[in-house]
Amino acid sequence: MPRSVMVEYKACTGCRTCEMICSLKNEGVIAPSLSRIRVYCYPPGLDIPTVCVQCLKAACVDACPQNAIMKDEELGIVIIDEKLCTGCGLCVEACPAKAIVIHPTRKVAFKCQLCMGEAPCVEACPANALSLYIVPFDTRIFAKSPERTAEELRKHILTEEA
Repeated sequence: MPRSVMVEYKACTGCRTCEMICSLKNEGVIAPSLSRIRVYCYPPGLDIPTVCVQCLKAACVDACPQNAIMKDEELGIVIIDEKLCTGCGLCVEACPAKAIVIHPTRKVAFKCQLCMGEAPCVEACPANALSLYIVPFDTRIFAKSPERTAEELRKHILTEEA
């Protein structure tokens, strides 16, 4: 079954601890541009962490002409083989969550791979806005762009205040 980092958007404070922990764990440096989880900010002060939801039927897998993206059935995660990736960006375009980016120096696609079964970003989140779940269904329903999530939250916030 797929594992996924789930986000409680209303709890996120925008501290970016998740980005720091992720880039440090995966790249050895603290650099948001190297993080596999990204926090986007939208008015009125909405912080939207964006992370791969590990879709069961992943559009990025189908889009990759090099077969560099595959599902690891044992771990229940979508992984990218950097040795096969040419950095064409078709997976970036195909991802409905905008959770895949091209590495700024290696020029290959990269995304959250749940640190191969763990999620230190979840443990590090001081607001408990991130949780790791084993999901018994296709998580594609959660794969939304940060812009779409922000718009949905804006509507919800404005409706609550009225």
